[in-house]
Amino acid sequence: MSSPYPWPQGRRAALCVTFDFDGESPQLWRQRDEPPQDVAELEQRRYGPRRGVQHVLDTLDAAGIRATFFVPGWIAHTYRSAVQDVHDAGHELALHGWRHEPPAALTAAELRDSLTRASDLLGEIAGRRPAGYRSPSFRMAPAAFEVLADLGVVYDSSLMGDDRPYRIGDLVEVPVDWATDDAVYYRYTGAESRPPAGADALHAAWSAELEGARAAGTLVNLTMHPWLSGRPARIRRLADLIHTARACGDVWIGTVGELAAHHLALGTGVPVTEVPLDTIGWPQ
Repeated sequence: MSSPYPWPQGRRAALCVTFDFDGESPQLWRQRDEPPQDVAELEQRRYGPRRGVQHVLDTLDAAGIRATFFVPGWIAHTYRSAVQDVHDAGHELALHGWRHEPPAALTAAELRDSLTRASDLLGEIAGRRPAGYRSPSFRMAPAAFEVLADLGVVYDSSLMGDDRPYRIGDLVEVPVDWATDDAVYYRYTGAESRPPAGADALHAAWSAELEGARAAGTLVNLTMHPWLSGRPARIRRLADLIHTARACGDVWIGTVGELAAHHLALGTGVPVTEVPLDTIGWPQ
């Protein structure tokens, strides 16, 4: 039997509530060479910064928890007041590219330039530079870790190699999972082959994830999007899940940055994975 992970406050498991606050930036990047005339998906995604994020902030405030928002620089520039509201409400701002660019689509110099630009802007809003990063669509390149470390970033939250924090090179990895990403359930732009899942279906699935984490002593890292989970019926079910987690009494709830700092403070001898940076790429 493996040794249990030492979660903050001696808790049995952990929950991070996170939002990829990307609005229309993924579509702008994906269709940059052939902008469509159809504005339907753009407007659907704009619901996030226009309205959805306010539903999110109201819910988090009522629940009394802090979340992590991974924000593309373009969103912070275009919807600065909404991102300012996130910071003013006490939540963590972290990097998510400039216009939702996957690291593998850029050279190291281009990645450095885009993340520096985004870090400068988020730092201006928050009064301090972001400590963390999440790659767009969880698509990560090995070279990005060195760029992030050089920029003073201390954690990444893009990969799925463990269900507890671990180390990749100089960075703490706070892992994610497709099963706890709302886009798998809710994303529907008219082209998908199935309708979006209902809020109750996602709540049932994530409640099972929470139960499993409590049994195994692991992390649930929820990845949500204000344009999806910011819809009223959906955000109400998130509030129910947070209430359940708090009522359990054995689940630590906090930001990704707080969890990464906790992992760093543990020092050596932590019973989890440490991955040399030169081993995460394609085997030679």
